[in-house]
Amino acid sequence: MQIHRTRAGLLAAALLSFLAAAAVVTGASGPVAAATGSSGAGVVGPGAQLVTAGRTCTANFVFRAERRLYVGYAASCATRRAATGGNACTARSLPLGTSVRLADRGRTLGYGELRYSSLRAMRRAGVTDAATCAANDFALVRVRGALRRQVVATMPYWGGPSGLGELPAAGTTVFGLTRPSPGARTLPRAGQVTVADGGTATVNTPLASGRSARGSGFLDDAGRAVGILTTSTAAGDNAVVSLADAVAFAGGHGLPGLVLVPGRSGFSGAATL
Repeated sequence: MQIHRTRAGLLAAALLSFLAAAAVVTGASGPVAAATGSSGAGVVGPGAQLVTAGRTCTANFVFRAERRLYVGYAASCATRRAATGGNACTARSLPLGTSVRLADRGRTLGYGELRYSSLRAMRRAGVTDAATCAANDFALVRVRGALRRQVVATMPYWGGPSGLGELPAAGTTVFGLTRPSPGARTLPRAGQVTVADGGTATVNTPLASGRSARGSGFLDDAGRAVGILTTSTAAGDNAVVSLADAVAFAGGHGLPGLVLVPGRSGFSGAATL
């Protein structure tokens, strides 16, 4: 009888822990009231859906180069052939100029063009090292015409980004977005860096990322844009690569002068947890 009571107590504690974590992810506590007070619905920027050749991924941040405006996501979201043997260098990027549909909860906001892929740029540069290719997963979609007026660089809920930063050390809290399903609204979530190794890191979040979350961005506790989500597991472990490194490479391989566009409101995420 005592065994049953102990087991019931452990299950109750686990359930309470899960509900507390879910409250942060779903915005039942601080983050929803933070920074912008907005889910970012109907705008082109962090959290927007990018649909390329039928594959849905998520925008991370807004960028500018030579007066042209871009939204970023993962280059692995825009490939004609997936990587083989676990080597990202073997993936084949879709051609530049490929049409990308920008959407929110499945509703089309407009169309952009694929204008940069790190996979294509690394191939031209002769990069063949598997680890280097895996750590540089970044693509840019150009936004033009009337759609530019719908671009908002601010990270929904959290505010920022205030600039670019390096991937933080293990034990640090980072802040991002999630979308439980393609038809659901974007929600805030926080996670902890469990492993940091130069240009890559593992971030654990209370709920696992869906496939469509690939490409989304993370902020550090100072509101700086630090990472791009590339892959995830059912246990909530997310592979994240350095945004600063990816931007630097892009600036030297096809997009000179590429810079991050800061958000319109300051970051207040850390104060709300």
